Amino acid sequence: MVQAVLRLFSYVFQLLISLGALAAGTVAALSDNTTFQFDFLPWSGAELRNWLIGLGLLGLVSVVLAYRGTMKYLFVAWTLVATGLVVRGIFLSGYTFDGESDFKWALFFLSGVAATVLGALSRARMR
Repeated sequence: MVQAVLRLFSYVFQLLISLGALAAGTVAALSDNTTFQFDFLPWSGAELRNWLIGLGLLGLVSVVLAYRGTMKYLFVAWTLVATGLVVRGIFLSGYTFDGESDFKWALFFLSGVAATVLGALSRARMR
């Protein structure tokens, strides 16, 4: 039961992250914004736009395939990449938080992304 809830959480959380990345990249592409930037990601401008679109599509494909039971390890890899990007953004980038509250929300977000790895691993172990 707990594994099923964790898997469902993983699918929904990663689906939302993927849709958000795809939407942000698409809006940047349609607006032709050359100064597009997220401080916690290692890219900016057109490169960021392309990475967001690519990562969003990869995330969507990995969620759908994992849910269908095919290529379960792609979903594990995707959750690890997403977690790595969040860790990098919070701890290893030049991003600064406006206060303790913002940092706590970032840690909550990191906890949610890390929990999706556990859900993906539980799905990968199923036959």
